[in-house]
Amino acid sequence: MIIGVKYCGGCNSIYNRGRQVELLKEQFPEHEFRTAAAGNTCDVWLVVCGCMRACASTEGLIAEKRCFILPTERSFVQVREYLAAERAVAETQQKEMAVPKQSRKPLQIGQEASMKKTFFKDDVDKFAALTGDYSRLHTDAEFAGASVYGRPVVHGVLTASLISTVMGMQLPGEGTVFVEEKVRFLKPVFYGDTVTASVRFLSCREANTQYVGTFSGVCKNQDGEIVAAASCRQLMAKELFEVLNPADMVSDPETDEFWK
Repeated sequence: MIIGVKYCGGCNSIYNRGRQVELLKEQFPEHEFRTAAAGNTCDVWLVVCGCMRACASTEGLIAEKRCFILPTERSFVQVREYLAAERAVAETQQKEMAVPKQSRKPLQIGQEASMKKTFFKDDVDKFAALTGDYSRLHTDAEFAGASVYGRPVVHGVLTASLISTVMGMQLPGEGTVFVEEKVRFLKPVFYGDTVTASVRFLSCREANTQYVGTFSGVCKNQDGEIVAAASCRQLMAKELFEVLNPADMVSDPETDEFWK
């Protein structure tokens, strides 16, 4: 911002006018200060008068924003307040410009995504510590060996959590809200098994500010056997997501039979 400074003749000055202007320059170095000799059009004009007579003329001065008549040292307070407010506005605008506007992620009914993970005893132990589920069927090899499974079984919820991971990180992706899930656990998962979790976008209902999406989820072991199947619903804010074909609907033959 260009700030013009015009002094009166100084015939009866009651304060150090130059010092007050210098303080403004020090406090607000982002602005350019000019004298009247440099031109008559500025964003702000400071007409610095040395006394209450305020005899300095403003004729010919063009202020795009504000013109201050400053007859006393105290008059500079309003200038500082004004410039501080302008600085705050400028800083806010700079911050807003620095943050890129987030584009909406396009989605399509029928879209799929997947991930793969191998489960080990360490994964089960960490999950047990996190949830408090230390069932010996999962954590005790001797106890599990005497069961119908013959060895420790990975927690079913831990296996199915891969479906949530796919939905939270890939489809729909970050920002979605998981609101409903129905799961069937069909086969056990053992230490060392590699599970692939796949998610398919089946349909959605459109509201004013969000979509309510229905998704199928399938977990298969390394032999291609389904170990868990899920039907899920996700909330997807329209500020983050855009469903390109919201009226469409698809099925998932691998999971449809479970929810008839």
